[in-house]
Amino acid sequence: MNFKCVFSLLLLAGCASQPNHQGVNWGEGSCPKPAPEDVSATHHLIIQDGKTLKCQIRPYVWNMACQGIVDGETEGVVCQDGGGNQMIFLFDKSGVLTTHRSLRAG
Repeated sequence: MNFKCVFSLLLLAGCASQPNHQGVNWGEGSCPKPAPEDVSATHHLIIQDGKTLKCQIRPYVWNMACQGIVDGETEGVVCQDGGGNQMIFLFDKSGVLTTHRSLRAG
């Protein structure tokens, strides 16, 4: 998925004006806890492409406005905090993070 397209989608969708977590499929059932080495000393999830699961990211973005997106085989989540900072997460069909980016307000 092209990040320019995702960014354009975010602007069109007005992610910040949407209620939290619109159209996001976080998965069903229980979510495996991250391994101890995947959590920082400050108790934040260390987000890793190819390892982190979508359900593990959910608590990380609980206070952000998020919008689910789907493009063919790729499923994603675009989130924005109150300061206008944005995060883009893309996942494979199994819910494993393939790519993520931070876009700072500025």
